[in-house]
Amino acid sequence: MKEAKTPTPNEILQQAVDQGLTDFYVAYSGGKDSGIALDFMAKEFPQYFKGVVFVNTGIAIPETVNFVESYCKERNYTLHHLHAEDIKRKQPSKYGKVGDSFSYENLVLNYGFPQQALHTITMRWLKIFSIRKFISDRIDDGESPAIISGIRKKESQRRKTKATKYIHQDGKMWFVSPLYFKSNDWVYKYFIENDIKRSPVYDVLHLSGDCLCGSFSRKEELKLLEMFYPKVFAEINRLEKLVQVKGSTEAKNHSKWGKFSQTTMSNQTQLQDYVCNDCMVDNQKEIESDTKRFDDEMTDIEKKLEGI
Repeated sequence: MKEAKTPTPNEILQQAVDQGLTDFYVAYSGGKDSGIALDFMAKEFPQYFKGVVFVNTGIAIPETVNFVESYCKERNYTLHHLHAEDIKRKQPSKYGKVGDSFSYENLVLNYGFPQQALHTITMRWLKIFSIRKFISDRIDDGESPAIISGIRKKESQRRKTKATKYIHQDGKMWFVSPLYFKSNDWVYKYFIENDIKRSPVYDVLHLSGDCLCGSFSRKEELKLLEMFYPKVFAEINRLEKLVQVKGSTEAKNHSKWGKFSQTTMSNQTQLQDYVCNDCMVDNQKEIESDTKRFDDEMTDIEKKLEGI
């Protein structure tokens, strides 16, 4: 039986336009795939490309933040630099009073350091709330906005089952993934031929470095952070001590950063894939070879350090 033809990136973007979406903002983390989505959007649909969205979670590696800012300036992309801590609580709850910030510090004081099971809450707290407000403001200005994501169906086994739509709606937010059906070979070829750059943090962690919330981190990674990114290492140490003093009972039960273990991701939502795809490391048995290579290199930290 002949397989159905999958839509190209241009066709996916045109479908979004045909649905009435006319103002596209690329969610950029400094990573490979989001960088390609950014370049493609700017070149192929310049009339609809309105800029870049970068969400500063409060636990980003400074080199990544600096890279995103300089890269956008170099290529003349309008950058919308959002900050999780700028979003304030509107309703009181056991996790905070009205006016409290949705900062990373408040997150860990309430819940403790994130693990896989808490990633959906973490993702909404640190990224989605900021994006939702940004989209709401654009709608108030008369736009029909959408967020362009760099996720791909074939990037990993987990995303073959989790991110099932290349055009996805969540309330007022629309997410469009033009690279959804593209292979690793296509991605690497585009990356080289179009001179795409990515955060230098990849050379050390194989992650974009835009968010080190800890949901998918192992404690051994602290050794790399201490050596290469001492400011982030110091901030994590500060927060670990602060949780012990000021954290909730729940937080004190999760007072250490980096407790990732290979468990199922079935309790997670699709939405996280559209905004956190560059910070997740997949740990399924059938991981594609390039992702597995990066994962293996991360877990073999002692060997990596010995070679320095």
